[in-house]
Amino acid sequence: MNMDSRTRFPLAGALLAFIGTVHTALGVALFVAADQDVELTFWFTEFGVLSIGFGIAMIALERALGYVPGAVLLVLGAVTVFGLAFMPVSGFVMVLLPLGVGSYGWWRTRNERVAA
Repeated sequence: MNMDSRTRFPLAGALLAFIGTVHTALGVALFVAADQDVELTFWFTEFGVLSIGFGIAMIALERALGYVPGAVLLVLGAVTVFGLAFMPVSGFVMVLLPLGVGSYGWWRTRNERVAA
Protein backbone atom coordinates (compact mmCIF):
# COMPACT_ATOMS: atom_id res chain seq x y z
CA MET A 1 0.00 0.00 0.00
CA ASN A 2 1.29 3.43 -0.93
CA MET A 3 1.46 5.44 2.29
CA ASP A 4 1.96 8.67 0.33
CA SER A 5 -1.52 8.41 -1.19
CA ARG A 6 -3.31 11.72 -1.66
CA THR A 7 -6.75 10.11 -1.35
CA ARG A 8 -8.34 8.07 1.39
CA PHE A 9 -9.50 5.40 -1.02
CA PRO A 10 -9.21 5.52 -4.83
CA LEU A 11 -12.93 4.93 -5.34
CA ALA A 12 -13.34 5.61 -9.08
CA GLY A 13 -10.55 3.24 -10.08
CA ALA A 14 -11.62 0.61 -7.55
CA LEU A 15 -15.18 0.69 -8.87
CA LEU A 16 -14.00 0.25 -12.46
CA ALA A 17 -11.65 -2.59 -11.49
CA PHE A 18 -14.50 -4.28 -9.59
CA ILE A 19 -16.86 -3.94 -12.57
CA GLY A 20 -14.14 -5.39 -14.81
CA THR A 21 -13.62 -8.32 -12.44
CA VAL A 22 -17.33 -9.15 -12.44
CA HIS A 23 -17.40 -8.74 -16.23
CA THR A 24 -14.45 -11.13 -16.64
CA ALA A 25 -15.90 -13.72 -14.26
CA LEU A 26 -19.22 -13.62 -16.10
CA GLY A 27 -17.40 -13.96 -19.44
CA VAL A 28 -15.57 -17.06 -18.23
CA ALA A 29 -18.84 -18.52 -16.92
CA LEU A 30 -20.51 -17.87 -20.29
CA PHE A 31 -17.60 -19.53 -22.08
CA VAL A 32 -17.78 -22.62 -19.86
CA ALA A 33 -21.55 -22.83 -20.26
CA ALA A 34 -21.18 -22.42 -24.06
CA ASP A 35 -24.31 -20.25 -24.10
CA GLN A 36 -22.96 -17.67 -26.58
CA ASP A 37 -20.77 -17.59 -29.68
CA VAL A 38 -17.08 -17.97 -28.88
CA GLU A 39 -16.30 -14.61 -30.53
CA LEU A 40 -18.86 -12.75 -28.44
CA THR A 41 -17.68 -14.45 -25.26
CA PHE A 42 -14.06 -13.60 -26.09
CA TRP A 43 -14.74 -9.89 -26.59
CA PHE A 44 -16.98 -9.77 -23.53
CA THR A 45 -14.23 -11.30 -21.40
CA GLU A 46 -11.51 -9.21 -23.04
CA PHE A 47 -13.35 -5.98 -22.28
CA GLY A 48 -13.56 -7.08 -18.64
CA VAL A 49 -9.79 -7.61 -18.53
CA LEU A 50 -9.22 -4.20 -20.15
CA SER A 51 -11.54 -2.62 -17.57
CA ILE A 52 -9.49 -4.15 -14.76
CA GLY A 53 -6.29 -2.71 -16.25
CA PHE A 54 -7.85 0.71 -16.78
CA GLY A 55 -9.22 0.61 -13.22
CA ILE A 56 -5.78 -0.21 -11.80
CA ALA A 57 -4.26 2.67 -13.79
CA MET A 58 -6.96 4.99 -12.42
CA ILE A 59 -6.18 3.78 -8.88
CA ALA A 60 -2.52 4.72 -9.38
CA LEU A 61 -3.48 8.16 -10.70
CA GLU A 62 -5.91 8.78 -7.84
CA ARG A 63 -3.24 7.85 -5.31
CA ALA A 64 -0.53 9.95 -6.97
CA LEU A 65 -2.57 13.05 -7.83
CA GLY A 66 -5.56 12.85 -5.52
CA TYR A 67 -7.97 12.77 -8.47
CA VAL A 68 -8.42 11.23 -11.92
CA PRO A 69 -7.20 13.63 -14.65
CA GLY A 70 -9.76 15.08 -17.02
CA ALA A 71 -8.22 13.42 -20.10
CA VAL A 72 -8.66 9.98 -18.54
CA LEU A 73 -12.25 10.80 -17.64
CA LEU A 74 -12.89 11.98 -21.21
CA VAL A 75 -11.65 8.66 -22.60
CA LEU A 76 -13.77 6.69 -20.13
CA GLY A 77 -16.75 8.90 -20.95
CA ALA A 78 -16.27 8.45 -24.71
CA VAL A 79 -16.10 4.66 -24.36
CA THR A 80 -19.19 4.72 -22.16
CA VAL A 81 -21.20 6.93 -24.52
CA PHE A 82 -20.13 4.81 -27.50
CA GLY A 83 -21.16 1.63 -25.67
CA LEU A 84 -24.49 3.08 -24.56
CA ALA A 85 -25.23 4.29 -28.10
CA PHE A 86 -24.88 0.78 -29.49
CA MET A 87 -26.13 -1.19 -26.49
CA PRO A 88 -28.39 1.02 -24.35
CA VAL A 89 -29.53 -1.84 -22.11
CA SER A 90 -26.14 -3.16 -21.04
CA GLY A 91 -23.47 -3.03 -18.37
CA PHE A 92 -22.20 0.26 -19.77
CA VAL A 93 -24.75 1.91 -17.48
CA MET A 94 -22.68 0.68 -14.50
CA VAL A 95 -19.60 2.52 -15.82
CA LEU A 96 -21.46 5.78 -15.20
CA LEU A 97 -20.81 5.24 -11.46
CA PRO A 98 -16.97 5.34 -11.56
CA LEU A 99 -17.20 8.05 -14.21
CA GLY A 100 -19.38 10.17 -11.92
CA VAL A 101 -17.19 9.57 -8.86
CA GLY A 102 -14.05 10.40 -10.84
CA SER A 103 -15.63 13.52 -12.34
CA TYR A 104 -16.72 14.74 -8.93
CA GLY A 105 -13.18 14.27 -7.55
CA TRP A 106 -11.68 16.10 -10.53
CA TRP A 107 -14.21 18.94 -10.22
CA ARG A 108 -13.67 19.26 -6.46
CA THR A 109 -9.87 19.39 -6.85
CA ARG A 110 -10.15 21.88 -9.71
CA ASN A 111 -12.31 24.19 -7.59
CA GLU A 112 -9.89 23.93 -4.65
CA ARG A 113 -7.01 24.99 -6.91
CA VAL A 114 -9.00 27.91 -8.35
CA ALA A 115 -9.99 29.10 -4.85
CA ALA A 116 -6.40 28.98 -3.58
